[in-house]
Amino acid sequence: MTSKIKFLSLILLSIFMQSCQNTPEEYFDTTALNTNTLTQFGGKDFRTMEQNKKGNQLLAFDDKSTFPAKSYEDHILRFKIPYIDQIIEKIKDLKPTEETTPLINASLDLFEFVKGKYKTDYIKIAKLMESNAPQEEIDKAIAEMEKTSFPEFDAKYKKVWDLAMPYAKEHGIQVSTY
Repeated sequence: MTSKIKFLSLILLSIFMQSCQNTPEEYFDTTALNTNTLTQFGGKDFRTMEQNKKGNQLLAFDDKSTFPAKSYEDHILRFKIPYIDQIIEKIKDLKPTEETTPLINASLDLFEFVKGKYKTDYIKIAKLMESNAPQEEIDKAIAEMEKTSFPEFDAKYKKVWDLAMPYAKEHGIQVSTY
């Protein structure tokens, strides 16, 4: 009788442990595919924000809803950063394994880096835009941010994908690149 209980306990424990594991697709989607949200990092992102503001599509959100942002800074603080925070939380919620830990860490490193840039450089540039600073000054600030940030951003982005592509291949995950 005791051995039956031990055996059933082991089976239940095994089922529980397997149910706590993430699928390969969840690891890949959360750590790598979410980087698609960063493809406009830098000057492209500011041009998109300008276009969105002109079309009243510059957004912010709170616990209840999404609504037009009051300013570029509001958009960054109440849309871009919270969205990055959601992604970071999803990455942190993944159950690390020996195989997935490097991918999880690389992805967290990238998203934390971008979040830091949103809090500093992006806010500085947003304030320039809101104060109607000369376009030359805004362009200079964006160029400076890109000059100092892109090498590190590119290295972190590349690291994620250098880990993600072999992982996807090993697990039969179809990936389309452009």
